Amino acid sequence: MKFKIGDLVRFVDEPIEGHITSFQKNDIVGVTDETGFEIPVPANKITLVHGNMKRADDDDQMNAVPTNQPFVDRGIFLGVEGEQKEGLAKFYFINHTSYDLLITVSEISGTKRNGLFADKVLKKDFVHFYSANFNQVGKWPNFDIQILRHADIPHNATSPIRREFRVKPLDLINSKESDEIIEGKVWRFELDKPDENIGLDKLKDHFISHRPGRR
Repeated sequence: MKFKIGDLVRFVDEPIEGHITSFQKNDIVGVTDETGFEIPVPANKITLVHGNMKRADDDDQMNAVPTNQPFVDRGIFLGVEGEQKEGLAKFYFINHTSYDLLITVSEISGTKRNGLFADKVLKKDFVHFYSANFNQVGKWPNFDIQILRHADIPHNATSPIRREFRVKPLDLINSKESDEIIEGKVWRFELDKPDENIGLDKLKDHFISHRPGRR
């Protein structure tokens, strides 16, 4: 069976579950449990736990009857959950918008890409897509994230989102934010934030008008 970083797995011979956080020599896999301790185990001694990307109460949220809410066209976040002293970091996509999202994630390695995740995230929902160790934060992947937005009611046209994004150690100095969808505190990074207009044309005009000798 082919595993990937972030998969939730269960030990065959012991009552232990955890997320895959590394691949080692001789077909050994590093599995980090909820305590943040990484356990080396042969790949043939673990099995994938299916349906691990959502919480147990997600079906209730999905079956809830929608109310007449204003259309929300912005609020797609990458969230990181966990305590640095405990070791395990969990990465989520959190969708505060009225769009259903189709998201793919690859790890950037030079000119190559290695697929890590591909799935949909329904409106007002979230999904866990990756796990890592806090003590390896300097080696966390540089993600290539692509997002398509869909809604079955009238809305403004949108372009696909494509971003390269990496969580850096300095990003974790900031305080976590409470998120009502994930029902917890996470470090949040907005993925659909419009590019800032730094006024290059005005800056260019300013320097030209103040060039020495110009009247």
